[in-house]
Amino acid sequence: MNSQIPKRWQEILALRPSFPGTNEAFCKHHQVSISAFYKYKSLQQAQSVEAPSQFVRVEQQSQRTQVSIVERPTINFNVRTGQLALPTTLCPSVVVSIIKGLSV
Repeated sequence: MNSQIPKRWQEILALRPSFPGTNEAFCKHHQVSISAFYKYKSLQQAQSVEAPSQFVRVEQQSQRTQVSIVERPTINFNVRTGQLALPTTLCPSVVVSIIKGLSV
């Protein structure tokens, strides 16, 4: 089936995975047109789809994760519109700023 793809293009396409740049840079480096590159790459992919598939054994591993939700103590404020609960780990200056903002 590789008879549709010239040997030169088979060699060029084989080099592509090891080239770090873009397809455009690859084509420029190998002095080939980008349109021809895509043409032969497309033919190569079509041939690989037609080829008999090889099976690869895949093993699935699962991992159990346990999540514990720990309730942390809060500072509760009754405000005009409801209740405000702030964590006790919050910096005191931030708590003061929030209270000042609510009183405006």
